[in-house]
Amino acid sequence: MGRTRARGANARMGLKFEKAYGFPEASGYRRMSFSSTSLGEEQPLEDGDLRGNGREPDEPEVGPSDDQGDAVVPICARQFGIWLTMMFGAPTSAAGKPAKGSIVFSAQPANNATISVGGQTFTFVSGSPTANQIKIGSTIAATVEVAVRQLNASAVPGVAAATYRQNPRGNGILIEADALGIAGNSFAIEASSTPASNATLSGATLTGGAATGGYRHTFESGAAVLPSAGIEIQHPEVPSFHMNYGVALNTIAIQMQRSGRLTATLGLIAQGEDPAAEVSAVGALDDGLDVIRFSQFSGSVLRYGVPVADLVSGQLNLSNGLDPVPGMRGDGRITGIDAGDPEWTGQLGVRYSGPELQQQAENGEACDLEFSWWRPGTDFILRIILHRVRMPKAKRPITNGGGVQADYGFRAALDRSLGKSLTVILDNDVAGAVYALA
Repeated sequence: MGRTRARGANARMGLKFEKAYGFPEASGYRRMSFSSTSLGEEQPLEDGDLRGNGREPDEPEVGPSDDQGDAVVPICARQFGIWLTMMFGAPTSAAGKPAKGSIVFSAQPANNATISVGGQTFTFVSGSPTANQIKIGSTIAATVEVAVRQLNASAVPGVAAATYRQNPRGNGILIEADALGIAGNSFAIEASSTPASNATLSGATLTGGAATGGYRHTFESGAAVLPSAGIEIQHPEVPSFHMNYGVALNTIAIQMQRSGRLTATLGLIAQGEDPAAEVSAVGALDDGLDVIRFSQFSGSVLRYGVPVADLVSGQLNLSNGLDPVPGMRGDGRITGIDAGDPEWTGQLGVRYSGPELQQQAENGEACDLEFSWWRPGTDFILRIILHRVRMPKAKRPITNGGGVQADYGFRAALDRSLGKSLTVILDNDVAGAVYALA
């Protein structure tokens, strides 16, 4: 039969946050799902430089160590929160569920028809709108788009207590209370019958708000200190166990498309790796977080709460700009990692059907972008919100007789009114203690 060889199918990854950089914990590691990984230490040889041996190579010397690599992981409603903690620091976690509701239109609202949300009435008008009036567009979708943008921009306290999004069909307003718990269940929504709003309400108020039954984890940009972890790569059939310590998460790259598995490519930087041992240094792994994956087809990108029209592809790149410290020490390893300049960038590929993105780029305007994925049949949702996004002007190349596609690169910056550039919201059934650093 020969020697037992390591197989990727049997490989395991265990992770636990470190209390002190470069000193991995002895136990309590969580088993993490992954598709592939190249994390591990290498120590290249440096060319010799001595002469006098004729045309024969000089003896090489061992150079400094380097422990970096990627890991491709599923974007899971539970486990991905651990990677988000490594990227941004521990979240603010709260128990409960938000109240939700909707206003769906079967036809265009009539002139002077009204809707009311949070105690404030908005009137649909065919002419030029004034305060708390919504311009009726050329289609239902266009009218709803205007309504969503106006509702999200409202400074009226009752209206501002919720977030508004256009539904995928374009004919409805989805409403979600910002606060978790039962208070949102009293958030009132109304629609006029005369003049006809042609709107169907999910109910007289939002519903589903609860103090228990779920958890919301909110991650934010700007942490001054980022966590590190110990990550053990295990090959049990050899057996061989490799402990990478002082591991920090530098980058997350997510590609959006219509089908396929939704994964994230993580860029990891470690201080070093302990030599392989025949027995795990951390004992049994905790398998408590079963994988519940988000799917590509459930993803969307919203601009001002409205789906980006005719989006066919997307790329989101998050970078902490980590800077390894190449200090001189006896083992040739880095002495630490400094948090550098973060960058939140990406690209939107759209079939060219309207001027909105092009006009924004040409006018130098900023917008918010929300990348979101939800798990059908559950309350699980992941939202990555960039609060102030700029886009450069893009070409619209014509390559054949089919559709014309424009690719808009984008870059996010600090929204000074919020004091942050990025927010990540993860709704799931995992208690906040799982993502704590203690």
